[in-house]
Amino acid sequence: MRQVFYRTALAATALLSLTTVCFRPAAAMEARIVEDQLILSGPVVDTDVVRVKDALENPAITTVILRNSPGGDSPTGYRIGELIRQHGLRTAVSGFCYSSCSRLFLGGRTRYFTDDFPPEKTNVGFHGHYQADGLLDQVSVKRYGLRDWIIRYSDGRADPDLIDRWINLPVNWGMIHFYNPARVSRGGISTFMCDGMETSHAIASCEPIRKTALDLGIVTSLDLIHSADQARLQVAQVR
Repeated sequence: MRQVFYRTALAATALLSLTTVCFRPAAAMEARIVEDQLILSGPVVDTDVVRVKDALENPAITTVILRNSPGGDSPTGYRIGELIRQHGLRTAVSGFCYSSCSRLFLGGRTRYFTDDFPPEKTNVGFHGHYQADGLLDQVSVKRYGLRDWIIRYSDGRADPDLIDRWINLPVNWGMIHFYNPARVSRGGISTFMCDGMETSHAIASCEPIRKTALDLGIVTSLDLIHSADQARLQVAQVR
């Protein structure tokens, strides 16, 4: 698991160069309500369903901010994503949101990027379901209906052929990364497919995909969301 966290986090910060990132394991997602936002960060675990469900009983919440999450428990990702959609909320990615977290993100009725972190450190990453050894679990991919779920929650805009590619990436550090096309462009490209077999950790060395997050319904707008705790976050980054 450490290797998975390291590789995925490294990829998020290595668009231009190799950067080392460290994570401290957490028992559950950190959840905080700030103004009208529910801010969730860290790994996704099964107990998060009840915590998020309780938090969403607050009628003031309009937005779920997903911050620096490597993913985690697969069924929980589906359930929380569906809860978010049922409540008609918008979602926004702050930093990176990978694997199971991407299903929370797609749960948003409308979906955005934030400007909490630099653009090259802000992305949503998708792949399939994986076994404990990090290898693809095709049985779970089919059992959970991941392909159809993504099509449905992207409002029918995601490319089925491209989805088939990313949900069948062979190892769990492989991922398709969606950046904000208005703020990240490498030769006109803002989407990169990494199969996990690259010799370089730089995402820009992965396969360029010409369709953007907006084209495929990953996000619904390129307007930027400002997290309610952004000032506090920026102070923490300076330190």
